[in-house]
Amino acid sequence: QKYAPRNSVPPSSCDTSRWQLGGMLLRSVARCSRAVSDVGLRRMSNGARALPGSDEERIARGVLAGNRFLLSRAITLVESTRADHRISGREILEVALQEADVSAKPSIRIGISGPPGVGKSSFIEAAGKELIKRGRKVAVVCVDPTSVISRGSILGDKTRMNYLSAEPNAFIRPCSNGLQMGGLAQHTDEVVMLCEAAGYDTVLIETVGVGQSEILVNEVSDMFLLLLPPGGGDELQGIKKGIVESADLIAINKADGDLLMPAKRAQGEYQAALMALRGNSKKRMWWTPEVLTCSAKIHKGIEEVLDITDKFREKGTDSGELALCRGTQRASWMWRKAEESLMQMLRAEPAVQELAKTLEDELRKGKRSSRWAASELVGTFFAHNRLNDPPQGL
Repeated sequence: QKYAPRNSVPPSSCDTSRWQLGGMLLRSVARCSRAVSDVGLRRMSNGARALPGSDEERIARGVLAGNRFLLSRAITLVESTRADHRISGREILEVALQEADVSAKPSIRIGISGPPGVGKSSFIEAAGKELIKRGRKVAVVCVDPTSVISRGSILGDKTRMNYLSAEPNAFIRPCSNGLQMGGLAQHTDEVVMLCEAAGYDTVLIETVGVGQSEILVNEVSDMFLLLLPPGGGDELQGIKKGIVESADLIAINKADGDLLMPAKRAQGEYQAALMALRGNSKKRMWWTPEVLTCSAKIHKGIEEVLDITDKFREKGTDSGELALCRGTQRASWMWRKAEESLMQMLRAEPAVQELAKTLEDELRKGKRSSRWAASELVGTFFAHNRLNDPPQGL
């Protein structure tokens, strides 16, 4: 397994504007786009896929065969900001999806979120051990926060998972969130699909430490497991809309030693909060969320949590609800990626870049609104961009 590369955007000083940073990145992307061959560009047309015997097809078939090194390489290409890498990553993913074994047992995607310090990595280590004992192949996608100053990420979650790091039936991939909001990275959905194509039937998605409103993990997981610490607040905190009402299962971690009784109290408070929420809204009509206590440190309550996830998987698969949910998620990511591509096109337009410098000066003087400036940028983009000839590598 290979660590994800650091973001290629160079460190910036405090007075460097976001547009200057974006311009540097876009100039790099443009250089890479010009370097792609005509053959590579033709492969970007609708319905295109990897050429027979190409490196992309070789990597895709390696992924399908469970080659961990080639899986890591495929994920690197999918996550890359380089235009030629994006083309290769897209082709690899298409081949892997089209040739995956449809007769294989459906996988389960479990999104794991919670506040910083709640013990997400320790819980995943303990849960991964138990899942492997049950005959599962486990992939762990760890999303790490990106520094707003250096644009780098530590990607150190593997150091907390010593057992899974050495386990042949486990695969751990740290990913940088690239300053994305919502607790996930820009291409987490594609990383998950590649792991499933490689034969991993259980994918654990660890988000960055989040608060009450970061619920994007719902858009890539089948089941949302929320980890909370003992004494994390009263029932009023639980009633607050957002991450608590989005959870399919709540686990109060660190329920051991002196924290055992606070964990039991927190369990009762969140159970009361869920009862209050059910009267107004319910995420799934076929599933009732539960609140459990566990301790990853002493491996207590982990089996019970996983028993609930197995029950969720069986009910969702038998009813067809999970397949329906995944289709909705893919449509949501389609729009998200379309927005990303449009933003890249907007920022890459030279006329827009020039106008942005003037508009930023106007905004600093306080004489214009940001809404007016945004309208000017979009108008300039439409005036100078040929919409029937989209750029490659997006």
